[in-house]
Amino acid sequence: MKNTIENGKTTITGKPFAAALLALIPVLAILLGCALLAAPAMAQDKAPAAPATAEVALPDIKEGKTVEVCVLGLGSGSDSVGLGSETTPAFASNGPSSLAIDKDENVYLLDAINFRVIKIARDGKIAALINYPQGETDKKDDCYYMCDLAISPENGNIYLLNQTLKNVFILSQAGEVRGTIDVKEHCVLPYKIFVSNFGEILVSDQADGKVMVYNAEGTVTGRLNDDTAGVYSDKKGFIFALGEMDKDGRDVLLMDGASKRQPRVYAKLAKSIKDTEPYDYQILGLDANYNFYASIVEKIAEDVIQTLVYKFDEAGKAVARVKIMPLIHIGDTMPTRYFNISPNGTIYGVTSNNDFTKYVIVRIE
Repeated sequence: MKNTIENGKTTITGKPFAAALLALIPVLAILLGCALLAAPAMAQDKAPAAPATAEVALPDIKEGKTVEVCVLGLGSGSDSVGLGSETTPAFASNGPSSLAIDKDENVYLLDAINFRVIKIARDGKIAALINYPQGETDKKDDCYYMCDLAISPENGNIYLLNQTLKNVFILSQAGEVRGTIDVKEHCVLPYKIFVSNFGEILVSDQADGKVMVYNAEGTVTGRLNDDTAGVYSDKKGFIFALGEMDKDGRDVLLMDGASKRQPRVYAKLAKSIKDTEPYDYQILGLDANYNFYASIVEKIAEDVIQTLVYKFDEAGKAVARVKIMPLIHIGDTMPTRYFNISPNGTIYGVTSNNDFTKYVIVRIE
């Protein structure tokens, strides 16, 4: 007996018809089984498409409360900060230029006009006045403008970014200069500085839109040419940067400045006011646990804005959102940093009292 199936037709040879029909039964059973198995799949093809992936749930927006940490007078006294005048250097900020916080929640205010760092303890009392070199350049009238500072998480050393000489002073807590790092070969206008848990030093260049990475000895270990990049890196060495914008907000990227690894989307800064365009997106900082902080400056109404601060965990999940109403400032002070993040994840800011006679450091709760 020979049974074959060709192009859907059955050819029968060598037996009577009945025997041939019996021989076809297994084949028909197989064909029927295949049809039954195919039926659910065909039904599934005609079923409605599965819904798109749901939007990532965002934490509720918390109303940030500003709590005074320290209130300082204006001037050169031990409990004051300097403001620019006709007799003071023409610095980029007409007052304190930055602040940083250590793991014990001591606040370091960069009092640029008075050429010192004011260390403020957690209880709001002045713990130390740390003087740094005022310097002299070839022009003799130029003094060192320290635009930003960072505190080493390892040993508490103070890193001062000197925009005048384009270098970094490394100071002890007593104000002793322990070393310097020259950045002028790579930075036209050094602007912000960050010291990582691993001792890497990141410096941003405001003029050329790049971030330089140095090791503790001052050797360049990385470079990222991106004018949206912040001055912070995760534990794998990726640098945080702002990415594409769409109708819902803006991406945050992780980009590599050393080994050319591919960038990837880390998180998204989503708008809370849907029908307006944000004034700005800002990278604010990183805490000791690699939680990342960034903000959207949004328009609430005509001449009314808010800063919405996002906190993302190490994996890029939004874990907190805090709304901060504008902090007022004295005169034309233009600090490098209006906000900074402590290693413990607390947001600090600088502001003024209502009649502009005091300089105030606040904690956002």
